[in-house]
Amino acid sequence: PPTVHEAGFLGVDSRLGDGVRMAVVAAELAEPYASVRSVAGVELRDDGAVPLSPRVPGGCRDTRAVEMPESSLLSEVTVTWTVGGGLTVDETAVMHGRWDVLDGRIFDCASQPTKEDLDSFFSVLRDFEAMEGETSRQMEDDVSFTPVQRGPTRWRTRPADGKKGGTAIIPAETTFEVTLDLSDYGAGDVVAIYALARTDQGWRTAGEELPR
Repeated sequence: PPTVHEAGFLGVDSRLGDGVRMAVVAAELAEPYASVRSVAGVELRDDGAVPLSPRVPGGCRDTRAVEMPESSLLSEVTVTWTVGGGLTVDETAVMHGRWDVLDGRIFDCASQPTKEDLDSFFSVLRDFEAMEGETSRQMEDDVSFTPVQRGPTRWRTRPADGKKGGTAIIPAETTFEVTLDLSDYGAGDVVAIYALARTDQGWRTAGEELPR
């Protein structure tokens, strides 16, 4: 029997295929999000993929955890993450630090920290570190950020020839990658790795062309 694509019912050039994509896009663009996909080659389960399954505050420390032995490999730990809920990723980076340094009310595994939350947290953290007499190097070791990356999400990418077409009804998600040096952490440290992003800042410019 013919496959769905062969039958043309959900082909990328069919009306039904367009309708499916538009429905997914409408749901996807409801709210921007960033999610770590793998650490050191280990794929992480998406807690939000189970329908009606609540996200327990702090639960990701158990459900999305990777145990790593002390070795020279800690200086080159590859992390991949995705950004969705938008069309253009203007800024994205990875933040890492010990869980006992982070504010559990903000970094609770159940919600995305807002810019205001992050600004408030780091303002308090830096003031506390200064009071403790920490050097800039020590402050950086508490919580570190990778260089900023940017690019389109899966809803903004087009074929090289700029034409509509292809075989995927729902494009593959955009994935970013970075290598972390975690060698400064010691045995027993529990390290949090967060993906952060800012999307669609270009919408402030009137008349920007949006993809179909």
